[in-house]
Amino acid sequence: MFLLDDILLLPIKAPVAAFNWILTQIQTMANEELLNDQPWKERLIELQMRLELGELTEEEYAVEESRVFQALRDIRARKEELARQARGGEEEEGSIGIYTGYGE
Repeated sequence: MFLLDDILLLPIKAPVAAFNWILTQIQTMANEELLNDQPWKERLIELQMRLELGELTEEEYAVEESRVFQALRDIRARKEELARQARGGEEEEGSIGIYTGYGE
């Protein structure tokens, strides 16, 4: 009976399953893009090189550097939020936190 149901409902279930798979892949790619800090680190190195070569003034460098650091702080906050959600919510009473000084 269940096999017959599966065969009869295949035209309905297959597109839904495919759509869910596509959405899962899009979500995975979006998370990877939002959590990837490597391009921002490369941008910071590029800015430092341009400053040393005289292509940027100190003021331009400071503005761009602040944008890069803000993006890095945002990425770190997203990673911490995902880790908090994976643990199942807010930190427990009496838990130990590690202060890195980064991201403030």
